[in-house]
Amino acid sequence: MTKAAVMLAVSTLVLGAGVAIGADGGMLYRDHCARCHGAQGRGDGPEAATLAHPPRNLRDGFLTRHSTDDLVARVRSGRQLPLPLDPVALRKALGDIDAVAAHIRRIPTIDWSVARRGQALFAQRCAGCHGPTGEGAAGKVALERVPPDLGAEDERGRLVGERRMAAVRHQLPGMIGIEQVPDETDAKALAAWIAVLSPGYRVYDRYCAGCHGDDGRPPTGSAAPDRPKVVFDARYLADLQPGELEDASTHMVLTKTPRMPHMGAELSEGEARAVVEYLRALP
Repeated sequence: MTKAAVMLAVSTLVLGAGVAIGADGGMLYRDHCARCHGAQGRGDGPEAATLAHPPRNLRDGFLTRHSTDDLVARVRSGRQLPLPLDPVALRKALGDIDAVAAHIRRIPTIDWSVARRGQALFAQRCAGCHGPTGEGAAGKVALERVPPDLGAEDERGRLVGERRMAAVRHQLPGMIGIEQVPDETDAKALAAWIAVLSPGYRVYDRYCAGCHGDDGRPPTGSAAPDRPKVVFDARYLADLQPGELEDASTHMVLTKTPRMPHMGAELSEGEARAVVEYLRALP
């Protein structure tokens, strides 16, 4: 499994209860966990169908069998668990491997400073209805109109230019109203992130971003000896031979085994505690 690169900006001060000031457990959960464990922690996230063994249903008593301190330790430093894939579901989910290559080719064209802000806003404001990667939350939220899959090619073709800006402000016909309409800066950031969403992005996010980074630049400070040296920038793409990127993408997807991550390097103890307390508070 991969981990999204954007984190909430939270204070490093810790309350007596151990929760970082400003830590939003719901947002952190959606950002790091919901893609497998589902919006409500029931093991039905959008990536669950590709796994041979379903993700744990966290709502079946698991949270009550362990103390908060134990759960925080599991989140931050537990043993990484292999996540074997279901070959049939995987082939169906992957679709055309060209989509992954197409996303990698788009990476150098994305303004990542804006897109990362949009990703954080999307997780906070939109993912509850639209799903963590825009796939929609059909059957998981009580809505009269099921949100469309924002990453689907037909929807991407419709949500361009001013129409995309109107969509993030909920100003298109048939969209429900929202209490807090994003200002110009937030609207542009949300629109930039929605433009990133695609089938290729989702596959890249699952198999590649953990090592290669969301922006195609391997995270700095990694002690892993096999940390990638390649950067998916314009120069790298210009040096490729025809078909080389598709071959590399296919190899990467078919040979990598995702793992359930543990996040001691990304989540502070207070933030992990906020995630656990968010799950405990779900109705």
